[in-house]
Amino acid sequence: MMDDRRRMKNAVVFAVALLWSMVNGQWSFAQDIHFSQFNFSPLNQNPANTNLFDGTYRFVGNYKNQWPTVPVRFNTFSASAEANLATLNNGDRVGAGLVFYYDGAGDSRFSALNIGLSAAYAKTLDKKKKHYLSYGIQFGMTSRSFSYDKLYFDNQWNGDAFNPNTGIDESFTRTRYSFFDLGMGLAYKWQKTERTALTVGFAVTHINTPSQSFYNDNSIKLNPRFTVHAQAKVKVAKHVDIVPEAMWQMQDVKQEFLIGAHAKYYIPAKIKHTVALNIGAYSRVIDAGWLMAGLDYDNLQFNMSYDINFSKLTAASRYNGGIEMSVIYILSKVKKIDKPGAVCPSLL
Repeated sequence: MMDDRRRMKNAVVFAVALLWSMVNGQWSFAQDIHFSQFNFSPLNQNPANTNLFDGTYRFVGNYKNQWPTVPVRFNTFSASAEANLATLNNGDRVGAGLVFYYDGAGDSRFSALNIGLSAAYAKTLDKKKKHYLSYGIQFGMTSRSFSYDKLYFDNQWNGDAFNPNTGIDESFTRTRYSFFDLGMGLAYKWQKTERTALTVGFAVTHINTPSQSFYNDNSIKLNPRFTVHAQAKVKVAKHVDIVPEAMWQMQDVKQEFLIGAHAKYYIPAKIKHTVALNIGAYSRVIDAGWLMAGLDYDNLQFNMSYDINFSKLTAASRYNGGIEMSVIYILSKVKKIDKPGAVCPSLL
């Protein structure tokens, strides 16, 4: 009984703090999913990021387990795949991508499932193909649902005790609904060398302001979300790069600003592979900070981070934010060598 009371107390504290931050705080959580490693989930960030990489295919995976110390933890998983469909004679690139995410939280198992298809055209701005301007669009379908099997309702309390066998007196029009979603974006990329680059972008999602109600109320809309993001890569020493990053998002009255940087240390080794260590620190202003560490091995990159929550939710979170992981793999198509005895380079 004591554990149930403690659990209910934590849930109430968390709910009140979250409601207060959303109503009174200018900086708060948007209505959509978000990753702390914001530049490592490119298709969720901006459809113009589609095909904006050096390679033929890119595969990305993201996982976040947020607020594990409170009863309403969030688990978010995302995966995406992109392909360079064509490189034109002038250097322009045409690409497409598929992105998926699942987000679930709480005893109600409130969840969001999204599948999006993106397409982008990257226009080269110079003869040396160092400057690109990408235009992207994304079409998506989102399904949201919940279950009340494990929820408690006021009529199940008789004044002295809780009776889970008492039927609830709440009625729900539906416990699942789906809607079509539309997003667009622009992104500029400058790639001077492999270790010196800059990317900035702007995106708008939910352009069509879809309805989101379990009661068929078309007046409840999902407002557009505006995103501005930037990432630079600067070589500062023979074996060290610095990667500063920032992102700002706004959705109706809610907004968030994320900023930070990580260092990339290239391990000097007598092998035919590029190995680098990543380590950095970031902040989501007036909400959380996190440390990140990871490893690059040729075209494979893996990073882990841990959020430390210091907003007004600390009464329930006890400063715990959540663990997050990302993995990115870029594959470049190997040209066929029509010579006797030739060995495929990808197998060496």
